[in-house]
Amino acid sequence: MSSRSYDAVVVGGGHNGLVAAFYLARAGLSTVVLERRPFVGGACVTEEFAPGFRASTGAYVLSMLRERIWRDMRLVARGVRVDPAGPSLHVFADGAHLAVDDEMAPTLKEFSRFSKDDARAYPAFEDRLASIAAAVSPVFELPPPDPGTRSLSGLLNLSRFGRLTWSHRRLLEEAAFLFTTSATRLLDERFGSAHVKAAIGWHAINDSLQGPSAPGTAYVLLHDHAADAAGPAARQWGFVRSGMGFLTQKMADAVRDAGGEIRTDAEVERILVDGGRATGAALVGGEEIRGAQILSNADPKRTFLHLIDDADLPRTFVQQVRSYRCDGTSMKINLAVDRLPELTGFPRGVQPYHRGIMEFGSTLADMDRDQALARQGVAAQDSHVEVCFPTVHDPSLAPEGNHILTIDVNSQPYRVREGWDAIKERRADQVVSQLEGSFPGLSGSILHRQVLSPLDLERVLGITGGHALHGEMTPDQLLFMRPVRGWANYRTPVRGLYLCGAGTHPGGGVTGANGRNAAREVLHDLRRGFGGRRRRVPHR
Repeated sequence: MSSRSYDAVVVGGGHNGLVAAFYLARAGLSTVVLERRPFVGGACVTEEFAPGFRASTGAYVLSMLRERIWRDMRLVARGVRVDPAGPSLHVFADGAHLAVDDEMAPTLKEFSRFSKDDARAYPAFEDRLASIAAAVSPVFELPPPDPGTRSLSGLLNLSRFGRLTWSHRRLLEEAAFLFTTSATRLLDERFGSAHVKAAIGWHAINDSLQGPSAPGTAYVLLHDHAADAAGPAARQWGFVRSGMGFLTQKMADAVRDAGGEIRTDAEVERILVDGGRATGAALVGGEEIRGAQILSNADPKRTFLHLIDDADLPRTFVQQVRSYRCDGTSMKINLAVDRLPELTGFPRGVQPYHRGIMEFGSTLADMDRDQALARQGVAAQDSHVEVCFPTVHDPSLAPEGNHILTIDVNSQPYRVREGWDAIKERRADQVVSQLEGSFPGLSGSILHRQVLSPLDLERVLGITGGHALHGEMTPDQLLFMRPVRGWANYRTPVRGLYLCGAGTHPGGGVTGANGRNAAREVLHDLRRGFGGRRRRVPHR
């Protein structure tokens, strides 16, 4: 059973798929997005998990969406508003707490309570990271460099990277150090307080099985600073009013306004390949959607190990994809509560910590211990936990007077010995008990809860291993090695098939850069006559 043919078919309606579809449609290509769920968004969706309570199922903060995408998709004009997510309050197992503010002065005052030397060292540390991030940020919007390229376009891209490197050559040594060293070593060289180091370095274990002492984890700290270098619209971590799903709904509107089509409840069963070339997508139920160019917003493992037959791919490529690390490491819990939790020892009512992201945990050494357990298939208890209160920013997400807690629990591996279906509710009980030590009466305020293990995130969001970033972002899975060596320029061994999701350069995070970069490469190939039927594609 066949339907109409398109110039471009995008498999998956996550934010990168929508960004790619927008740029292709705007360039004049007939474009359709195929989304298996009843609504678009991928990992950027907001869903009702209990009557009257809506929470962002996957990503819950926005940080690195590129300024060009804000402008081109007219997201501000479409009503997208972002409230800053700050300050963050770190609550430690020994009872200490430390607030990190967007402003330097209050942060230094907090650091001074633990170490005056650390407070003096912090401004220079932040300035240096910001300088390196500003140098790295333009790389997000370029195809990754291919050291083995022989094509003119590849050589031109290498020259662009060369010019960027040369213009920031004074930072090159430190940038190389960040890509290869551990977060622990980076922080040990500059700070003495275990509390200060944990408050700065906790990001290092996000979406990874590596502990902060593992080589390469320092890069994560740099990656987070890239948000500040992305432009005025993306300068702060923030909460999208009405939830992350509102952002992707408005992106979908931009696709439609550009002439693109979006089909929901359209699950792709396989990508059609004929003679080594992608020719369309077959939906569950038998319908076939033909396309001259196919872009997959699914993660690399799902794309190549489930949607395409092994016989259509080189054996060595399949082996590379199988070894690509894509196991999720966190459990999500959304709690519907009848009152706003209040921290012991703090004034009552809405406090600054309610507006940011709270961190519950301990030292970097403790994170190393918990991550080691996770690598052994053990869901670590009393591990590092992130908590936010989206209803403080947008009360419409819950019935009047009620609130939502979104909880992200680290060191919870996709592969656990007992199996997630057997332990997830018990593990959620333990997390609530852990938080109740700081929020007295929390368990008695819970009206409903949603527990999403890494396995559930895989099932619900369609992301292999429940990994929100479509794969670990360690140095060996970045730049020209993402997703695998030799195939990092959004193209694949199947002609006419491209990747546009977070499993490509520059990696995860709600940047939109992957989708825009992939669309640019498709249009580039069409102009050169390499993308199927040749046609004139305007430069945009």
